[in-house]
Amino acid sequence: MSTKDHLMDNAEANNLQQIRLQEEEVLVDEQREQRIAWWREAKVGMFIHWGLYSLPGGVWKGDPVNAAYAEHLQLRAQIPIHEYEHIADHFHASQFDASKWVRTVKDAGLKYMIFTAKHHEGFAMYDSQVSDYSIVKATPFGRDPVAELAAACQREDMVLCLYYSHAMDWHHPDSQGNTLDYPANIGAYDALHTWEKDDNKSTRYERYLQEKAFPQVKELLTQYGPIGILWFDCGHKITDKQGKQFVDLVHEVQPGCLVNRRVRREGFGDYENTGDNQRHMRTPRRDWESIATLNHSWGYNQTDQQWRSAEDILHDMIHVVSMGGNYVINVGPTGDGEIDAKSIELLGVIGIWLKVNGESIYGSQGSPIGRTPWGRCTLKGNTLYLHVWVWPARGELLLPGLLNPIQKCYLLGDSSKRNLPHQLLNDSGDHIIHLPTEALDPICTVVAVEFQGEITSNPKQVVVANGVSHVFGVFDGELTGQTIRYDTGKKGRDNLKNWSSMLDSISWEFRVIKGGAYRVAAVYGAGDSSVGGIFEITAGDNKLVASVMQTGGEYEFQNFEIGPFYFDNLGEYTLTVRPQAICGAVLMNLKEIRLMSV
Repeated sequence: MSTKDHLMDNAEANNLQQIRLQEEEVLVDEQREQRIAWWREAKVGMFIHWGLYSLPGGVWKGDPVNAAYAEHLQLRAQIPIHEYEHIADHFHASQFDASKWVRTVKDAGLKYMIFTAKHHEGFAMYDSQVSDYSIVKATPFGRDPVAELAAACQREDMVLCLYYSHAMDWHHPDSQGNTLDYPANIGAYDALHTWEKDDNKSTRYERYLQEKAFPQVKELLTQYGPIGILWFDCGHKITDKQGKQFVDLVHEVQPGCLVNRRVRREGFGDYENTGDNQRHMRTPRRDWESIATLNHSWGYNQTDQQWRSAEDILHDMIHVVSMGGNYVINVGPTGDGEIDAKSIELLGVIGIWLKVNGESIYGSQGSPIGRTPWGRCTLKGNTLYLHVWVWPARGELLLPGLLNPIQKCYLLGDSSKRNLPHQLLNDSGDHIIHLPTEALDPICTVVAVEFQGEITSNPKQVVVANGVSHVFGVFDGELTGQTIRYDTGKKGRDNLKNWSSMLDSISWEFRVIKGGAYRVAAVYGAGDSSVGGIFEITAGDNKLVASVMQTGGEYEFQNFEIGPFYFDNLGEYTLTVRPQAICGAVLMNLKEIRLMSV
């Protein structure tokens, strides 16, 4: 994925923010608490990207378009408006069935659906009175999908949410993004500060907002009944004042409708968003949501066959929920209005798993215990749900840091809820649960642990000499310094960057509950200029020093074993990585530190 694609969801700008968020008193907004209650319970939803771009499906005039996202076809293929508009002439959508779509979402165990009412191309996928550039007025299909989806959602008890691209519209002469037809426009990748004080551009852009964006948002909120979320995008390209105007408009017309953070920036709207397909993240201070595709593109791309596995998707979903977030899975129907067979297959696996294990997801909270090598954990009431995807050797599962008495342990998929033997190891709340020889589910088996009283736990990661590799990912570490930053957290970018100061470091806190020797390895990427740099890894009395080695590039990651650590004393430690010498522009792009018992 190119930097331009990252800029569309502001991923590059987000990672330049201060590395530590200042703790601040957050006043409880009672109206927001009422709005967001259903969303906190839902936890998982579906994104549906459908527009004119779906018909060509990433191919223009017989050639695949070089774009990670097929919905960016008009921009990336540089298609003039007068040509792009003709796609609508062939948009018959003969296979569109709103009831079938909603049933597919429901069968997948997902609780809300976000439909693209208007994407950056500016084409309204509903009956807009503001613009004739719409699916009702400009296509032979001539129907209103949003109206049909609203009716189907009501029948199926599904929450309908709508996406609206407010910041960019490639059809309007005064908006952003289309400098092919309108050379004086704001460019698709132009930062806000480059144009907000330009009287001509800012005045024309304001005209777009008043003529089209604000009126269409009002249409969506008044024509289709209650809307769960008005989901905005590319808010980093508008001003704070404009972002607040969108938030106020939504809450004025529908006080119960949520607004996502991409209406402007962090702190705006009712909850936060990660970047597109951001696999690793720092947990935001507020409620938050992660969005992910099944392959690469959001809109249908007939050439994109790089499908993720059901295992990968489910583990990603569980990981996000274990960190307290919501997870939204995307599908891009074809131009005919059909969800492709591979997406249906993957959604089917997710639905089967959630039918058995949904109790561990819906209405749950993030994990109160430390990161574990066997999987993830969620909490609901007086039950911990241990999501085990690495089945432990000899069936002995370590549950770390639960200080409450355990009442019962059982497999969530076991209808008899047969009690599993368990024992307390020490005063720190570390337990061993004895599991069957084989997992119930090869993707993820859930162990329910019912406990007494209000949860009391130790959230530090546990290291134990049991042959398991303990991974300390950089997104779980705490940074110190002025230059070092987390990268975007997307695939291949789950590392540190800008490590250019000798004063910068990263640290993790952990507990050792069984002494012994551990092999220490560092996973990083480094180019020619970084070779020869020196870094040290310390924990307690242990200290290792290593030179930075060439990996083939700063984003070509390799695993280097550094040496041994010895922990004779049990207790809490701090693992720290800091430079001793920086030869090039940066020390290295560190991805993770691993401890493996000898």
